[in-house]
Amino acid sequence: MKFSLTDYPATFALCQYRIAAAEKLRVEDYRGAVGLEEVKSITSAASSDPCWAADHNVLLDFSQAELSMSANDVLRWALSLRQPEYLTKGWLVFVVPNSLTYGLVRMLGQWSRNTERFRIFFDREKAENWLGRYGEQTPPGFACALRISDENALRQVV
Repeated sequence: MKFSLTDYPATFALCQYRIAAAEKLRVEDYRGAVGLEEVKSITSAASSDPCWAADHNVLLDFSQAELSMSANDVLRWALSLRQPEYLTKGWLVFVVPNSLTYGLVRMLGQWSRNTERFRIFFDREKAENWLGRYGEQTPPGFACALRISDENALRQVV
């Protein structure tokens, strides 16, 4: 996978992100023990990057990481994914090292109400291949997406 931009390292050594604007992709790489604060910090930095756009896909690679999160932390992460500043209309693709992390990511998908946009892989190469094949397709739920203001106006009429 080629990136048109250079890496944007985080202020800590465990995580980094890259944005490939031409491919409409943000890649987040995590290493070591990763908790909620690390994930929220890198997500905040990446979402405020001027190269980021809400229609980009996101690849989160935890294959070299150990998620240290409680169920409450996963719920807080899920709620943050629903905030407008972090919301993406693209795919959220995860690479996980084991079944425990797989389960945490599944919980995240359920609690953030994004299960149809989540894809989980145990292999980075397979995840990248899947994105290469399906990344241009609009995830379910966004084919005819309304703006929030339009949706609220429709609710008032009905």
